[in-house]
Amino acid sequence: MAKGPGCFRRALIVEDDDPLRRAIGRLVRSWKVEVVQATSVQEAKAALAETFDLVITDVRLPDGTGLMVADAAVVRTPAPLMVAISGVASAREAFDLAQRGVHVYVPKPFTPAELTARIEQALTAPEEDPGIPKGSWTVPMPERSQLQLASNVEGFAERHRLTPRQRSLVRLAITGIPRRRYPELLGVTENTCKTMIRRLLHKCGARSLADIPRLMLVEGANQNL
Repeated sequence: MAKGPGCFRRALIVEDDDPLRRAIGRLVRSWKVEVVQATSVQEAKAALAETFDLVITDVRLPDGTGLMVADAAVVRTPAPLMVAISGVASAREAFDLAQRGVHVYVPKPFTPAELTARIEQALTAPEEDPGIPKGSWTVPMPERSQLQLASNVEGFAERHRLTPRQRSLVRLAITGIPRRRYPELLGVTENTCKTMIRRLLHKCGARSLADIPRLMLVEGANQNL
């Protein structure tokens, strides 16, 4: 099967802004994909009684959030490729979306070419190693959020008594660098890298590398209370 947007058969677009929803619909139809549109979480959940292999959802909706749409979509078999769009999503929301199985986050405003490119990138990305918990979400986060996380690394490392190598892993996790590159960047073997990741997750109480930036944001906010 082709690995471009034309590989999809049916797409669900969830967006309450009528002009934007119609524009995305025209774009997706240009890929020869059948399109169904929804304006709310309720409409999206009703539509998801049918099968879709692509779901594009706004993060903020009149009756809820894109997280609710993602929860309803990812339990489908097979699960669709999930794309979240938003002009106001926080870094915390972005990481929560990733944990829900959302593959792509596209900040508004965006052009049709940018949305297409992000989806193509997700389609051609290699699969995560099944022997390791889900790694860093490779969708870039806003620069301001990256700077905030970078400034929190030392405090996070001190609280969890991380070793220098574990601190390096944390820095990699917040950059969004694909996990497959970690051994090369750390100068270790693949097996050693897997062991390092497992020990880091155990020490800081994270379920996956994608959890670490979220933990840093939560802990940083609690420190400022």
